[in-house]
Amino acid sequence: LASYEARGGTEALRQLRRDGDRDRVLRELDASKLTGRGGAGFPAARKWRAVADAEGSPVVVVNADEGEPGTFKDRYLMERRPHLVAEGLGLAMEVTGADLGIVYVRGEYPEATERIRQALTELREAGLLAADVDVQRGAGSYVCGEETALLESLEGRRPMPRLRPPYPATHGYEGRPTLIHNVETLAQVPGIVARGGEWFASLGEPGARLWSISGAVEAPGCYEAPVGTTIADLVARYGGGPADGIGAVLFGGAAGVLLPSTQLEARTTADALAPLDATAGSGAVMVFPDGTDIVGVVAEVQRFFAAESCQKCTPCRIGTRLLHRTMSDLGDGGAAADHASVGRWLDVMEQGSICGLGTAAPSIVRSAMRWWPDRFARLGVPAR
Repeated sequence: LASYEARGGTEALRQLRRDGDRDRVLRELDASKLTGRGGAGFPAARKWRAVADAEGSPVVVVNADEGEPGTFKDRYLMERRPHLVAEGLGLAMEVTGADLGIVYVRGEYPEATERIRQALTELREAGLLAADVDVQRGAGSYVCGEETALLESLEGRRPMPRLRPPYPATHGYEGRPTLIHNVETLAQVPGIVARGGEWFASLGEPGARLWSISGAVEAPGCYEAPVGTTIADLVARYGGGPADGIGAVLFGGAAGVLLPSTQLEARTTADALAPLDATAGSGAVMVFPDGTDIVGVVAEVQRFFAAESCQKCTPCRIGTRLLHRTMSDLGDGGAAADHASVGRWLDVMEQGSICGLGTAAPSIVRSAMRWWPDRFARLGVPAR
């Protein structure tokens, strides 16, 4: 904690505890245009206000169940900047009036769990946390990255998404108003409060974020870059360039899109990514080398989704398995007997799934069919 404070840490939290000016913090969040860094991209200030204004005793939950393939930024933050995350949590609790905080950490992150627990203890001993904060470890369920499934897990039930409304902001953990934020989202808050929302917005569109760059690059790792940086720059400037040419880039995580090298000059803003049917998602950039079996990549992602589906809703339960079987068969040189139903199931999954696993699973399929149509021609399914 002493090292963190020597670099200006806890100043934002200490000032808020002194003056109690919650509206100032909300104004800075508004000005920053900070959005959730977990994938949904919802405006942070709107979430905070909704929880603060709701009836009941609020709770703040940190979603550290980082299960998206190719994403490791939250682990980096908890292991190397745990006090920054803890301060962001403290600010959120002060502003919303929460009397309980919970950090739900991916079970495969033992070192991150220990470091965030230690940071929280140090802040509590310094008198900077007025309420209790529990650290709980997940048990390996990908779907717990979905906020309502995470709440089910916290309450001791099998993690399955809840039907909405009501929303967690009014009826979350144990029916209480609940603010659920990704690790990186909260880690951005202390700097925004200390330096101002306009400062953060000036870093990009809006602000900077962390990118997990992996795969066939010379320098894989976690890098901070402005929102608006091109995908090509993320690979070349930050990732050190491709190690063996670029066959494809999986952008935004497994629930993102697969892009050819010809589409990497797109900027990483929402408007610029829209024509590609893409979003920044979890900030994952996975680079595949020349010669990559595109159909094989799609099949493997669908195998992952099929294995991780909670099976609560029919579109996801059946759709992910159908897509995996079809893509596997296609990769072997054939076409599944029910391949004609693929297009229909893509629509059904997107429109009828309860949570983001089912609605986003078709994304990589659509993008692959769009940019590599010859490899999927036997399916007879249009990309859109």
